[in-house]
Amino acid sequence: MTRKRKSTAKAIEIGIKGKQIQQIQEMGPFISDLPKSVLQDVLTKLPIRSIIMCKRVCKAWYSLISDPEFAKLHLAQAEACPLVRPSAPTRVSRTVYLLEPEEKSDFDLKDFVGDGGTSECIHFHLRMNFCKFKIPLRNADQAIHAMRNRKGRTKRKPCIKLEPLDHKYMYVNSCNGLLFLAETFYNDPLVVCNPITGEFLQLPESSKDESQERLSIRCALGYSPKTNQYKVLRVFSQGTPNLVRMVELYTLGQRSWKSLGTAPTSAAYMLLTLPTYLNGELYWFYYESSYEIASFDFDNEQFHSVPTPPFELEECQHVSLGLLGGSLCVCYAHENCINVWVMEDYGTQKSWTNRFSIKTDDGVWWPNGLYEPMRYLKNGGLLMFNHSTVTLIYYHPRNYRSLIYLKLRGFSPYFEAISHVPSFISLKDILMGNDVEVLNINSRCAECKLPGETRGLDLVNLDADIASDDRSFKEFRMKQGFYRWQ
Repeated sequence: MTRKRKSTAKAIEIGIKGKQIQQIQEMGPFISDLPKSVLQDVLTKLPIRSIIMCKRVCKAWYSLISDPEFAKLHLAQAEACPLVRPSAPTRVSRTVYLLEPEEKSDFDLKDFVGDGGTSECIHFHLRMNFCKFKIPLRNADQAIHAMRNRKGRTKRKPCIKLEPLDHKYMYVNSCNGLLFLAETFYNDPLVVCNPITGEFLQLPESSKDESQERLSIRCALGYSPKTNQYKVLRVFSQGTPNLVRMVELYTLGQRSWKSLGTAPTSAAYMLLTLPTYLNGELYWFYYESSYEIASFDFDNEQFHSVPTPPFELEECQHVSLGLLGGSLCVCYAHENCINVWVMEDYGTQKSWTNRFSIKTDDGVWWPNGLYEPMRYLKNGGLLMFNHSTVTLIYYHPRNYRSLIYLKLRGFSPYFEAISHVPSFISLKDILMGNDVEVLNINSRCAECKLPGETRGLDLVNLDADIASDDRSFKEFRMKQGFYRWQ
């Protein structure tokens, strides 16, 4: 009798579930019924943080987002965003923040301004998507050893303070979603990492002659579309008493560096100032009698010269080189103007177009220092980073407010930023060969934490047009180096 009752109860339960499934099916199709190509197209348009959350929804979505095909589709339409890192001189930070502006918001902050024209420093998270990631530490084994020595009976993660000279990597450049890092003084050792996937690769040391010391080592990461290989260019000087400038090239996944012989020109040419990758070539500034632009082609492994914008760069106070809207751009500040020039057609000086010409004598307080364009927004606005004040600046020529300051605040008053295109491409899928170990950032030093890692990042809106006479804004200007250009 007992067995019969159980079987009857089970049959009733199955019948109820069957009716529920039938009712759900009558409601209509599910998102899982979409074709793979449609679902990929939808997911690639989401912010990075949303894609990472979708990856945890189910096994099917995890498999879809982890597919190398999805990573390629996402990279093809991804746009550059500021990748910000705390950079206190006495601390080491392995935390980076990807700031993705929401294009629909257009940075319209009218809803956050007080009535009657009142203005204050408004503390809130701007409509910008924040993603928090980690980059590797130098000499991680030493950090682990220090952590284990301090770890007692407590179950809490020990907080250790590391010396920047021993454990910090600096930003070098970004290429197709990969971040290139180097030791802060000698540019050696070198690391390539993807903060989104949490993977990194340590580059091998070159087979150098120990009897000859290397000086002025410079390097940068690039990509060869012809061979589908990622490569690192390195230039250095060696030899006494006469210095010889040498060039080396490393292909990710190989065991050793390849020598390309001597460098083609002067020492200033080889400094690789502000290295910028675009369409198979690496660009950088050098200065002799005036500012010039040089390039290195990763396909044919040769150096070239690039026509500069049609103005005298040597007269500029601050000049930066970067990318804007998928094109090479030069941003310079001179006298009462900040100009942004974009090269629309490679190799032609006439193709340089003055995209922005921002007047700084319009009664608005502008910060001094180097401006680096970060992103050209769909609404026609420009997002820049000012290095001297550690401030993101939003400018729109037709906005009711011409200028909005976005001050970064966290556990450190010092930050550095780089324009970075986020990518889900795995380092394991791009290495040429199987002799190189791909490491995971999250598994290394996972047991320890650094000071300030658990704290978030805030953006503080400071409206220059309205708050120029406000007392709190005046104090901010005096502390951060803002001034009115005359």
